Amino acid sequence: MIRMNPFKIRKMTISLVLVALFAISIVPTVNVLGDFTEGESVNTVKRVIVFSADAFRHDYFEKTSLPTIEWLIGQGVKAAYNVPSNPSVTAVNHVSMITGNHPDVHGILGNTFYDWEDNKSYSLFAEATDPYRDTNTGLHLMSAQPSVLHAEEAGIATAVFAWPYVDDGTTYGGAAPTYVFDYDYFGAENTRTTMGIAKKTVDTIIAHPEIGLAFSWWPGVDSRGHYAGIDSTFMIDELEKVDNALAYVIQRLQEEDMLRETVIILASDHGMAPVHDTNFFLEEKACFELAINMTGIEPYIAHDAAFELLYFMDETNVSKVEEFATYLEGQTGIERVFVNEENEGIDIFNANRGINISVFLEPGYCRNFGDTYVGMHGYLNTNSDMHGIFIAAGPSIKQNTTIDGISMIDIAPTVLSLKDSLSDFETEGTVLSGAIGDRTTEFLNPDYVVESSLSLIPAIAFLVIVPVISVIRKKKK
Repeated sequence: MIRMNPFKIRKMTISLVLVALFAISIVPTVNVLGDFTEGESVNTVKRVIVFSADAFRHDYFEKTSLPTIEWLIGQGVKAAYNVPSNPSVTAVNHVSMITGNHPDVHGILGNTFYDWEDNKSYSLFAEATDPYRDTNTGLHLMSAQPSVLHAEEAGIATAVFAWPYVDDGTTYGGAAPTYVFDYDYFGAENTRTTMGIAKKTVDTIIAHPEIGLAFSWWPGVDSRGHYAGIDSTFMIDELEKVDNALAYVIQRLQEEDMLRETVIILASDHGMAPVHDTNFFLEEKACFELAINMTGIEPYIAHDAAFELLYFMDETNVSKVEEFATYLEGQTGIERVFVNEENEGIDIFNANRGINISVFLEPGYCRNFGDTYVGMHGYLNTNSDMHGIFIAAGPSIKQNTTIDGISMIDIAPTVLSLKDSLSDFETEGTVLSGAIGDRTTEFLNPDYVVESSLSLIPAIAFLVIVPVISVIRKKKK
């Protein structure tokens, strides 16, 4: 019988353990996303997050490689385009997106518009020379319920991040989202960037996993389009920042085992058109002066960059207003003029904030507010340059599917439908049934395999125990 030295047995045992530990330690990653039974939770929707990449035009995908967005498209549904409400500006369409209604219902008629009842012109912009101007842009101006507040009524916690016309301290019907981080908040925190808002959004959702619906605004692409142009290297850089922000959100949610039960929607409020004439001031045009002289009436103008809203505050003679419009129609730089009820045809005739005349400029013309513009939006939504994007992926969303163009007002009813809370929601939009369907695989990105902290323990053990054994061996000698 061969007898083994007990010390040698212990050495062999320890050596085998160390080999096993080392083998485990060199495995690069360990998926710690938890057990998953396909077919049981693959289509469970716990939350829907809507990101608005402001002014991301429908054809910007062709400008540069956007791997995360391309992955999202393959995982879900991409619309051919997303048609904004008229006018195609930020305030109007973020309200359209969140309420599922056009301005004729939700009441926000532009980045600047006049309210007859208050005798004030509300605006996203400050303009000290305007006697009517009030820079309050709160929820109290809206005449349609935001989808987040409808969800709150259904017991769903919601959040908004920098969303235009959703301000801290304002409510709609006495209600507000559970969590509100408004535009001013991000300015005060010096985080009013695409990545800054993305990080706050995902950090908040991780800290409060009960949030079932969130809307988050990303500003960078719009700014680059205005000041650098749609074909500039700065624009490409900003598009890549959107892709990076989306990658960060996906990775963080996946690390917390939250992605596979999250629907992610990437949309935009409008597109952008190149500008060649930034000197269009309606009140300085000969046709405007002629209209005043020939009719004897003069309007108050709620200015915007690519359209003008005209209000005749003390005039009740409809025929004079109609005559005034005839002097503006067909003039250089003016695409269309709509008078009184004609605004119903473009969904901007609101009973409380009725516009007498709306003047839409031709793409390429805009009003200069003291900045040099090379890109602009706000034109009629029949112009394809104004069309934005819509991409959705996650549980209960079809995979690798393209659908026809959608309307901005379809987004709100669709997200509420995904959260089973659409009942009694008043909307002009429709649920995007072509986008909704069962997934066959869990919603996870293999590029973001979660690292397990446990995998470090064997490596640490190997590094610590080997020297200890060496010391023991030396002592035995």
